[in-house]
Amino acid sequence: MGASYGSIHIRSTDTEEIVEIVKRLAAQDKQKFLISPCINGWISVYPSQDSTITAAIAQQFPGHLLYLILYHDDFFYYAYYREHQLIDEYSSYPDYFGTISREYKAQLRGKPEVFADLLAELPNNQTTIEEIAEVLTVPSQEEREELYQRSLEILESLEADGNHFDMSELPHDQVFQAAKQFSDFAQLFNISNASTRYEYLQHNEDEDIERWSEFVHIPDPSIELAQKQREKSRIDQALTELNIAGILLVTVSSPTPSRHFPHVPISVPDHTGGFFIGWRGHDNQPLEIKHYIPPWNDQPANLDLPLEQNAYVMQVSPSGKFLAVGHTSGSWQATLYDLEQKQLLKTIPHVRATSSVQFTPNEEILVSRSEDEIILTSIKNSQQIAVIKLGHGSKIAIHPDGRYLLADDEGKSKLAIIDLNTQKVVKVLSTAAFDRTAWMASVERGEGVNAFSPNEMIFKMDFSPDGRWLLCAMYKGVRVFEWNEVFSSESKLPLPIVASSSEVISVGDRGSRMATTYDIAFDWQRNILLSCGLEGKVKSLDLATGECKVLLELPGRPAIIQLDLSRDLATFCTHSIRDMFERKQEPFVQIWNYLGLA
Repeated sequence: MGASYGSIHIRSTDTEEIVEIVKRLAAQDKQKFLISPCINGWISVYPSQDSTITAAIAQQFPGHLLYLILYHDDFFYYAYYREHQLIDEYSSYPDYFGTISREYKAQLRGKPEVFADLLAELPNNQTTIEEIAEVLTVPSQEEREELYQRSLEILESLEADGNHFDMSELPHDQVFQAAKQFSDFAQLFNISNASTRYEYLQHNEDEDIERWSEFVHIPDPSIELAQKQREKSRIDQALTELNIAGILLVTVSSPTPSRHFPHVPISVPDHTGGFFIGWRGHDNQPLEIKHYIPPWNDQPANLDLPLEQNAYVMQVSPSGKFLAVGHTSGSWQATLYDLEQKQLLKTIPHVRATSSVQFTPNEEILVSRSEDEIILTSIKNSQQIAVIKLGHGSKIAIHPDGRYLLADDEGKSKLAIIDLNTQKVVKVLSTAAFDRTAWMASVERGEGVNAFSPNEMIFKMDFSPDGRWLLCAMYKGVRVFEWNEVFSSESKLPLPIVASSSEVISVGDRGSRMATTYDIAFDWQRNILLSCGLEGKVKSLDLATGECKVLLELPGRPAIIQLDLSRDLATFCTHSIRDMFERKQEPFVQIWNYLGLA
């Protein structure tokens, strides 16, 4: 994703008047705002939500008002108000969110001539109508695709030369022309501090903001800060109590983030009862893995293994002899290590980021998955056995008998069954379809999620050790299938024998409704399927009775995106993210006493 900016710029020198207007609107809409001082004759307003607030301000202010948006570097949009009326609109990519009418598209072309009065008011103005028209001119779709392809070829060529390359060689101003349009348009009207938004400023991304110390926050930020401090104290107290009770064993926080990006945890259970845990950054630094084992403490041993850069996923072989790693961020490969000899055995190139790695039960084959392909590699002689081409997907699961491999396909909405003996796709099954009418009715009742998906999406697959059950984490819950029924199905997955639903929660200032189960882990001794997701809870589903209950609610209810059960079934490890939908996230890893909870 590229940069996203959004701000309202009002031609006025009366900051107090604008502050009072915004205060009234903030009380009505329960929004938050930042307001700049007057700079070059403009007062800028940064709303916490990009919504109809611009029109509401225009209704109370008769002068010139410009609403500027840059969306993920993909398109530039403005709305121009004067005398309480919308005078002009422009979009550099009108069909971005879907096809619109020819009439509305014509309205979004922009009319540079309407800015004549505004230009006349600018002191020492050098901007012409012709210059505005030039900024609003965009390349054709064919030219965009050609530039994108050229940029991709340059990037791949630079990456092939090594880990360090000069991004200035990319035609950024042409490929990301919307970002250049946005910047040039603001400069034509002498508007400062346009390239930011409320969210960025709230997360201290204010290094280049002119006169930042004079900005006004509405409402008074001290009230919200006090609430956050009380909530943090409550969470810290709850975690302390869980630690004293012997439920929370270890908390591992992210190292200091580089730039604006947090480090991302990467972990896997070892072959006994511990966990390997490391942190992946964004600057190609080597990954340091630490080994956490009982008795649990904050001083784990280093794995002391020379891992390749940009590690993304890990898997330990059943015997504990081998470690497989999938890599991303330009390091498109899988790597195989000997944990006993502490050495790299094999590097397996992929066409895209490697999102999954698994061993066959007999440890004879390493299976690695990228978006477009699955590669089978012999562990004994390090030779490639086969390359299986498949569509968009990221997950795999191997049946305990070692014969069949499962892979999600077509954007997680289909399940491919592959015969490892023949290296052929046996069949592809669709997931359950959703009814759009029923979904719309649930949204109107305030019960359903905001986004509609035609089919269930698979987030994780696994098997019970005896191979009887196929266990799946879906977008909206967990599903347990009889494997024999799955294998005998012709075109779609059968009905699950046991299932439970994800909890629908509200996220963000707008209260978007979402429900996602990210991961599962199977306790084969108790016949219990553990799951985690967006709701910040670890839940258990009893396969014998169908009973689903909350095993653990994490204090503060951060999103839990990964759940690993130790191989001795005594502990489990969670990856969580506080403020998952905020600009700056706080990932952390915790190890929990599963026996104490179960």
